Parts: sequence; C-alpha cells; structure tokens
Amino acid sequence: MSDAAGRRPVHEAPDADLVEYLVIVVPDLGSLDRLVPALGELVEASAIRIIDLVCVTRSAHGGGLTVLELEDVESLSGLRDVEGQVGGLLSAHDIATASLAVGPGSSAVVLLIEGRWAARLSAAARLAGGRIVGGERIARRRVEAALAPDASSRGTDR
Repeated sequence: MSDAAGRRPVHEAPDADLVEYLVIVVPDLGSLDRLVPALGELVEASAIRIIDLVCVTRSAHGGGLTVLELEDVESLSGLRDVEGQVGGLLSAHDIATASLAVGPGSSAVVLLIEGRWAARLSAAARLAGGRIVGGERIARRRVEAALAPDASSRGTDR
C-alpha cells in the first residue's frame, strides 16, 4: 500500500527525538542524481529514514525560489520507491528557512529524516528516564579551524 503520492508508507511513527532536517546544495537539479545512491544506501542500512523531501532551485537572475516535489525532479527518480517517505511535513516556512542556504543559480534537496542510527541510544535514554533533547551540526568552517595544524597551540574555544 502506498500514500496518495505513490510513495511507500511509513509503518511506524518516527522517533520524535531523532528527527532532523538536512539541506544539501548542488549546482543544479541534474546534479542531485549523484545523491541517490548514497541516500538509498543509508535507508537500506537503516541509518536514516526519509520522512519528507523537497527540492528547491533559486534563479540566477532575481533570486526567485521554485519548490519542487520529488515526483517532479527526474534526477531523483531513483528515490521514488525508497521506504519511509510520507511527505507533507515540511511547512512553507520550514522550506523558506532552509532555502536561505541556497545561493542564486543553485539547487538543493531539503530532507526531513529520522536518524535511525541513534534509535538504541534514544531508547536507552527513555529507559533511564530521559530523552535526547537536542543536537546541532557544527559549521564546517569551525571544524576546519579547530583541525588546522596551528589550532592545538590556541587552546579550546568553548
């Protein structure tokens, strides 16, 4: 059985403590096809589950934003049968906010995923009377600065 969009259904609700969004920017919509094998492998390995996915493209002239559903992006056709996509959870505000990272003339895929790799940790936290309450990706420039050869002489930046 599939949902109205023809995607395979999610058989269980995602662990709300493990849901996050990712924005992957590429030069154009056609370049998204290079993401399909990696995303498929992550889903197949149960590392993630895709909960929602939209593509955005920003005009090189004027910066207008176009939002496209998975079915409308040929370069992502290999993801149409991936287990777990339900769609409709990303709001217009969510998409607009995520799209701030997309520069003129670029495209991106905005993914809402369940980080299933951490399911055991989430369950253990609940058993201990707690839960996972947050996390954040560290900006690339900060990681690179911390890993730079002269970073060890500067001390910590906390």
